[in-house]
Amino acid sequence: MPMTFEHSARSSIDYDQCPKYENSYRLESYRPFRPDPVDEIIKTMMNNRLEDIIYDAATTPSLCSEIAADIRKKIMKLQFDRYKIVVVVTIIEKASQSLRTNLGFLWDDEKDNYSTYSFETQTFFAYCFVIGAYYE
Repeated sequence: MPMTFEHSARSSIDYDQCPKYENSYRLESYRPFRPDPVDEIIKTMMNNRLEDIIYDAATTPSLCSEIAADIRKKIMKLQFDRYKIVVVVTIIEKASQSLRTNLGFLWDDEKDNYSTYSFETQTFFAYCFVIGAYYE
């Protein structure tokens, strides 16, 4: 019986990039995630990028992505050791509605941490949530 194999091009994967491994004999972080400097980064970035913006449903999704990427780049420069950084930016139009969001995940009280910031104008409400999740 002949066997067939399917092959698909994986152009999205960079095969030249080596995976990042940490030393397994040391499980503690030399530079743990601290929310204080992250709070300042979020506050500065959100205020600078959003203070003169008027809500537009067509451009807001790309604006959220750009702001989240910029915030993540600045946080990565702080070089928190053994932490994955997740940045979520949400912009909601003020149109007499309410919003309720929930996030669910496993959390290590000793090592994981987070930072939040909210920004409000006449036309919209913006919220940024940054998670510093420890990985071994």
